Amino acid sequence: MKRSSFLLVAFGLTAILVASATTVFASTDTEFTQVINDGVLYTDILDENGDAVVAPTVTMSPVATSTICQTPGSTGTFGTNTQRVYVDNPGGADSGWNLTIAATSGATATWENGGATEEFDFNDPTTGGCADSGDADSLPGQMTIDAAAGTVNLDCAGCGSTGITKGVSAAFNEGTLDAITIISASAGSDDIWRGYLTGADVSQTIPADVPADTYTIDLTVTATAL
Repeated sequence: MKRSSFLLVAFGLTAILVASATTVFASTDTEFTQVINDGVLYTDILDENGDAVVAPTVTMSPVATSTICQTPGSTGTFGTNTQRVYVDNPGGADSGWNLTIAATSGATATWENGGATEEFDFNDPTTGGCADSGDADSLPGQMTIDAAAGTVNLDCAGCGSTGITKGVSAAFNEGTLDAITIISASAGSDDIWRGYLTGADVSQTIPADVPADTYTIDLTVTATAL
């Protein structure tokens, strides 16, 4: 703010008015407040650039039609460098979390060909998937996922592997093991953590007499706070 003062100076009979300007400074301190909330635990399939994979796939090895059951049958890899199985915990699950995989449409899902005219099971344990147990779908076949064969990769500054555990090799079993654990984190793990799994082994028993065709099944990965 500027304030002007005036000085009257007399020189004989002539009066001259002289103005002088004085500058005055004022300041006010302002406190800024920023709130950072915990984020939400989530999972996704991302590529090597961190972008979401629109339609992630696991391609199993081809096998020939056979009159005898094939075990392990076909094999594949869940989690590659271009399709990384991510879990991100930005403080949303301080007591730990589990990352699991299960059939998208539930325990009665099956491998199906394009017209759904042929199918076989993914979760029947009878003789390793070579026979039907008489469950709801009345089909043989069983899938195994071995997360222990994979690698957990850290992807955050300052986070570590304490309390982070890969799942063990496990086979789907309808009504008994409908979801397989891929990674788990205990309460002692970092509350802010981000990483991904690559290289988990997948195998599928192929029952006898399955007709030649292309078969698919959808599975969903879920991150759950403990």
